[in-house]
Amino acid sequence: MTVTVPHTTDRYKNFTVAVYCTVYDVQKMADLTWLEQRFDVISRYVKVNKVYLETHRDAVIAPEATLIQAKQFFAARGVETSGGITYTVNERNRFQTYCYSNPEHRQKVREIAEYTARLFDAFILDDFFFTNCKCPLCIAAKGERSWTEFRLAQMAEAAHNLVVGPAKAVNPRVKVTIKYPNWYEHFQGLGFNLEAGPPIFDGIYTGTETRDPVFSNQHLQAYHGYSIVRYFENIKPGGNQGGWVDPFGSYFLDRYAEQLWLTLFAKAPEITLFHFGQFERPLDPKQRAPWQGNGSSFDFDAMLAPWLQADGSWPAETSLAMAAGYAFEQIDPVIGALGNPVGVASYKPFHSLGEDFLHSYQIWR
Repeated sequence: MTVTVPHTTDRYKNFTVAVYCTVYDVQKMADLTWLEQRFDVISRYVKVNKVYLETHRDAVIAPEATLIQAKQFFAARGVETSGGITYTVNERNRFQTYCYSNPEHRQKVREIAEYTARLFDAFILDDFFFTNCKCPLCIAAKGERSWTEFRLAQMAEAAHNLVVGPAKAVNPRVKVTIKYPNWYEHFQGLGFNLEAGPPIFDGIYTGTETRDPVFSNQHLQAYHGYSIVRYFENIKPGGNQGGWVDPFGSYFLDRYAEQLWLTLFAKAPEITLFHFGQFERPLDPKQRAPWQGNGSSFDFDAMLAPWLQADGSWPAETSLAMAAGYAFEQIDPVIGALGNPVGVASYKPFHSLGEDFLHSYQIWR
């Protein structure tokens, strides 16, 4: 197959951009024509440094031949590849995870880590490395402990013995990163151990997807996408590798762009866009915020201007990639002019519970 996208050193000056490819995206990459067409659209607007190629999600394993072919495709274009794992049995079934008390599930978790480490020198865990299982095996293993105490211990053990240890036994060079979600007050309830976990993993990653603060089910404050990066910078200094944003639950392009900007204002060195398949989604003019044209920081018309057809119509490809690329171009020179973030010290003990939005609440005027 002829490579049509040249190797390029044209990159953003103050951060790097990664695109995460789910196992369903990877499966489609068996068709190189499909892959080339889709990546051409993304790279037309976004300067991509890296792609994460997922090996497993929902008990689906990406074929080795397809993963190798995809790695070669991106390498020819100067794009780095790393692996990705989502430890779900069925995400659509109330985010069903593996049971870390079940010997068969534990063996499967180990095999997935080993498989990924054979193919990549680095991989990331999407933020489903938790447990919500209350099966008889888990009830027996829990004993007199609370569910939180049990899950914190169980997931720290699983991280060491089922993921990181086996991966490094297969590939001593491999670096394993865990992405933590945007929960803030509620990590411990399903076993995300922010005390014992970061020392086990080579790096951590920050979920900065805050979506809509009013209509989405988490009601996360917009500023949370900034403050959580700074929090993670303190639980593993130098080990927080970036922020991760998805387009879900953002009803207006302003909100999507703000998630990208706040992640970068917090000085995340890398930003990951989830996911490859979403960048086929066309933009909807209804995504203009109701205050668009009245002081909004995201100029919808300016974004479209360079790409309008001769007759003034929209270009054929008006995708999320266009919106992300425009947002990055706007913010890159600003980030370069900023120093390191400073602020008032605010303390969050490990595994503590309190007011969900205390540290991230904003008053809009």
